[in-house]
Amino acid sequence: MSSKIEQQVMAGVGAIYIARTVTNNTALKIYALILSVWVFGRLVWVSKVFGNFFAVEKNGLGSISNYLLYAVEHTHLAVQMTLLVALVAFAGLCVDIVRSFSARTIYAA
Repeated sequence: MSSKIEQQVMAGVGAIYIARTVTNNTALKIYALILSVWVFGRLVWVSKVFGNFFAVEKNGLGSISNYLLYAVEHTHLAVQMTLLVALVAFAGLCVDIVRSFSARTIYAA
């Protein structure tokens, strides 16, 4: 049987723990990636992009790189900024994953 003050203190501790978990760097990167992918889907006609990509990919790797460069270069600034946010968030998540695995191998040894 816990007292009223103990319940209030533990509720405060729980709220702080949840707030820290929801706002840590990895969670913010995940939110940024999800939001940027959603915005990208709203700004770009994705089915047309994939259709054009599959038409070009038959010509080889050089044509794919040219297509991707041309496609990004000739989009609106909002699409370019959304892609940049997605790339930075994805790279940050990759770094977090590598750090996570390297920390486990150090402690496991």
